[in-house]
Amino acid sequence: MLCYVSPSSPPKLKWKRREKNMDIVTKGDIKQLKMKSSDLDGDAQGEDAILDVEDALRKWRVSDKTVESALGNCKFTEWNAKYTLRHYDCISALAFHPKESVLITGSVDHTVKMWNLEKTFYSGKSLDVEPIYTFRAHTVPVLCIAMNEGGDQCYSGGLDGVINFWNVPPYNKDPYDSYDPEVLKCTLEGHTDAVWRLAVNHTTGNLLSASSDGTVKLWSPQSKIPLINTYRNKKEGIPTSVDFVRDETDKIVVSYKSAISIIHDLETGKPLLKLTPNRMSSPKDSSKYIYRILSHPTKPIIITAHEDGWIRFYDVNDGTLLHAMVAHKDAVTSLAIDIDGFYLLTGSHDCSMRLWNIAKYKICVHEITAHHKTNQEGILDVTFHPTKPLIASAGADASAKVYV
Repeated sequence: MLCYVSPSSPPKLKWKRREKNMDIVTKGDIKQLKMKSSDLDGDAQGEDAILDVEDALRKWRVSDKTVESALGNCKFTEWNAKYTLRHYDCISALAFHPKESVLITGSVDHTVKMWNLEKTFYSGKSLDVEPIYTFRAHTVPVLCIAMNEGGDQCYSGGLDGVINFWNVPPYNKDPYDSYDPEVLKCTLEGHTDAVWRLAVNHTTGNLLSASSDGTVKLWSPQSKIPLINTYRNKKEGIPTSVDFVRDETDKIVVSYKSAISIIHDLETGKPLLKLTPNRMSSPKDSSKYIYRILSHPTKPIIITAHEDGWIRFYDVNDGTLLHAMVAHKDAVTSLAIDIDGFYLLTGSHDCSMRLWNIAKYKICVHEITAHHKTNQEGILDVTFHPTKPLIASAGADASAKVYV
């Protein structure tokens, strides 16, 4: 895969339409790219050596005619924003219902809202949606959201370290119904600072949380004593994101403020494997800060999103850096991957959302810019719907966009 010399200013590619639902980049566009051998994943040597584009294309077995042929004429749907959902402040997190056209959003305005995308009305040029339910228990900004596999329960983490465990109301609920005290099932208390990330194990139903108090906690929310285990890594410092390692129920992966990620044993918390970014300028390089870490659903791969605009791919088995590439002009804040593992969605403070074909060549096939930068922040979260052709993004501009 080609990598840019400067992550701060990747060249803008001109997309050309040749067939319906297909965007391609021509060889002429590719020639605008320069790359250093030190940025490549291959065996090229020489820190300052500049490789010829044609040699690089042959090196990576990509046709020198067009990237289209490299993709094997893979066709895809062009996504367009259809629904606009609004809070009173930044929308920091979102999650789709696993089966229905329902989205749940969490905001800095202290609320969590539930939206039925089939109940819409026109407002200007776009379809707007009114929330069918507002979850009101947080007294501080909501930073993260997770939903269980059945879609009947969800979790929200706040700036004060509190995790609320909710029963999800019926998606056809009347928004003017009276308050239901049974919606808030319980509160998970144990963290003493902001909860940045939640992850649900869809096999066991257990919940992981990463907090600014320096700990990662494993919960069994349905149990009388929900807290199962607490993990702390004093050397790497504060965890920034967390996920379960897919198909390996005895492992979790945690990213830290030091820009290092570690795979831990779930039972003992013992570090098993360290994942280190390339081109680290110091043991704790702040430019490599990790906003999000994600386990691939079908392959032994871990993906990380970084402050420097790069995304990186690691082998779960030995920690090898498989691939690293510039993804955005600004920090990559969010990652999502489709249920089959073919496409990766990235969101950034540059206000763009990009769709990547990662099945073979890790090529950007579509870019969407639908949010406005607010207080130097752009997109804060992105997600795929597990079963429907929908994707969504959450922005610092207090809006969430749903694309079809």
